[in-house]
Amino acid sequence: MNKSHNLMWITILISLFLLGSITLQAKVFTVNPLLKSILIPGWGQLSQGHSYGYVMLTSETLFWSTYLYNKNEQDLKDRSSYEYALKFAHINPADYSAQYYRDLSKYNSSGFDAGGYNAMIRQTAIELFQYDPIAQQAYIDENKYTDEMSWGWDNDTLRKKYGTQRKEILDLKDQAQVFTGLLIANHIISGIDMLRQRKHWNNVHPSIQYYRNTPVLHLNIEF
Repeated sequence: MNKSHNLMWITILISLFLLGSITLQAKVFTVNPLLKSILIPGWGQLSQGHSYGYVMLTSETLFWSTYLYNKNEQDLKDRSSYEYALKFAHINPADYSAQYYRDLSKYNSSGFDAGGYNAMIRQTAIELFQYDPIAQQAYIDENKYTDEMSWGWDNDTLRKKYGTQRKEILDLKDQAQVFTGLLIANHIISGIDMLRQRKHWNNVHPSIQYYRNTPVLHLNIEF
């Protein structure tokens, strides 16, 4: 699970906890419209009678739906490409790094044969240390793939098809990052929209501090 996905779920859990607390204390606690707008974009606006809050709510729903659909597609394609590599590249079942999967899509094998990853490492070692066979071997030993991480594609066509699968996964991850940014932006815009309304500015105390000669705006918000 990537970091952005972890962050989004943490945000959801915190929001649900806060909303649950607010519901339980509804009789003695009135939720500040600014807090509403930050937790759920559009909520604060609607509570103040601004119908454009529906646009923010709809956008939030759309962004989350697309993000979760995208994440589900990632998981399905990840699993499918892994099983594809098990069958046609004969990798050992294990949890591999992103770099391993990239190399798997570029080289026909992990070995020292023509077109193999380790063959490339050996050639690089020779070029870097032309007259030092000891340094060459040390470089090879440090960078080669061991037998436990070996692979060998049945043919080049299968490897290229796997490369296409991995590209689709990377494209989905890029799209997920875009929608993560849109979700965060929607919350920020909703909060700023509440701040710009005059009656809430009494609770906001701006200040400017310098960090390594760079001015940084701080907003101290009282609820």
